[in-house]
Amino acid sequence: MVKLVDRYIGRAACLGMLFVWSAMTILYVIFSLLDEFRSTQNDYGTVDVLWFVALTMPRMAYQVFPVSALLGALVGVGGLAAANELVAFRTAGISRLRLALAALAGTLLLTIPVMVMGEWLAPAAEQQARAYRLNQLVGQAIIGGPRGVWMRDGQDIVNIQRPLLYADRGQQAVDFKSVVIYQFSSEANLASITRAESAAHDGQLWTLNDVSRVEFTESGATVTQLERQAWATEVKPELLDSAVTRPKLLSIRSLWEYLEFLGENALDDRVYRAAFWERVMFPFTVFALVLAGMPFLFGPARSHSVGVRLFFGMSLGGLFMIVSRGLQKFGSAYDLPPPLTVTVPVVVLSVAAILILRRSV
Repeated sequence: MVKLVDRYIGRAACLGMLFVWSAMTILYVIFSLLDEFRSTQNDYGTVDVLWFVALTMPRMAYQVFPVSALLGALVGVGGLAAANELVAFRTAGISRLRLALAALAGTLLLTIPVMVMGEWLAPAAEQQARAYRLNQLVGQAIIGGPRGVWMRDGQDIVNIQRPLLYADRGQQAVDFKSVVIYQFSSEANLASITRAESAAHDGQLWTLNDVSRVEFTESGATVTQLERQAWATEVKPELLDSAVTRPKLLSIRSLWEYLEFLGENALDDRVYRAAFWERVMFPFTVFALVLAGMPFLFGPARSHSVGVRLFFGMSLGGLFMIVSRGLQKFGSAYDLPPPLTVTVPVVVLSVAAILILRRSV
């Protein structure tokens, strides 16, 4: 009987999550469309906006899933509570914690494909969306991908392999590392390849640092090493800044690669460490939120309407997000380990929910 009850509650939780997740994603898409239509111009029209939003939909769906899982569980399992079915299960001797774990099993069925989408589909689609939008707005060929940003600058092809974000006095700034410039002649022949450790803009001009330049001529190739070199380009820093995919939108694999690069070069990696651990803790965050919502379904809460349960869930989810973001900001300001600042809210919420569920009715 217990296994039958587990499947029954898990199915109710899963269906409720699917319904709420779909509704919240559609709502998110509508708001994104309305906001994006404000940026339309001659070269960036309605079709471009629709394509851009379509590419960002996997990211939106991934971001709203934790709160959707909480609200969906309250709607799905709450329907059983409203029909007094949870009371019947409790009368049969099934504990509240066991009923909550059954809801978590249904949550797991959705969390796994969402994690796969967030790791493989959403980051790639987001990079292409940002590059496509900039391409249409500024009229330059730009491609986003796992190897950073590719763009056309006149007859040159520029690849910024490591566009890095770092914390600067509480604000995020972008630093451009591992820059490669492929220069072509008027006959479309490769004339030179310039590699620089970094590129910096002083407000007026670009400067390449630690430069290695290979020039190709009919007699052969010539290598030149320079400490600094001016970069004659019309590329604006704001353009490159907009093309950089933020760490929270990168996959775990990409974040790990960035962390290795930053560690080897003794660079500031706080932003990427926080994003990495937030990605790792994603399924545990979902489970903690769903588990924390279960006490609202027992006792007097079973007589509450769907609207009241949604209010409880939104309040709980909003409070959790505020505390979590606040603790991460506090940790960034005082250089606390990201694993600590990311996991503490999840652990505290889970332990509190388990203790409440284990109380006798």
